Amino acid sequence: MKTIESLNNGDFIFIDLFGKEEKVTVFSAGDNKYDENGNYKKDGFALSEEEIACLNWFIQNVRIEDYRNVITEYCNEQYDVIGEEGIGEADIEKEISISAIAVNISRITQSKDGFVYPEISFYGDCECDPEHGICIGFRDKKFLGIHSQDWTL
Repeated sequence: MKTIESLNNGDFIFIDLFGKEEKVTVFSAGDNKYDENGNYKKDGFALSEEEIACLNWFIQNVRIEDYRNVITEYCNEQYDVIGEEGIGEADIEKEISISAIAVNISRITQSKDGFVYPEISFYGDCECDPEHGICIGFRDKKFLGIHSQDWTL
């Protein structure tokens, strides 16, 4: 895998997802998306060195295939809530669609209730919760968990 030297918010990269090379957007969900006045930066701003380092670690070390079982568990929990039949690990590629990688380098890493936010995550849609999507998060180079997309926003 080639090391990324620089990238702008909203740029595309190609990564391996379930054995296929796929195009995904990379976006900043952390402090870098704001200017010095706390306003959103204009589209296409440069990702920070820290965001690039986190992204390089992620694309070089994380294989979504290694998380089939926990993704399946998450999806089946969502299906249980709505009373629908669950899925098996073989169904994951049809169940989720990863469209982005969210890089969330922030000073605030934990909410008041102790909820910890991911530094970087796969971000996309899922059949089990089409309204909220899916976020497969990592922090400190470790798997953190799976939640809806708003976890990283």
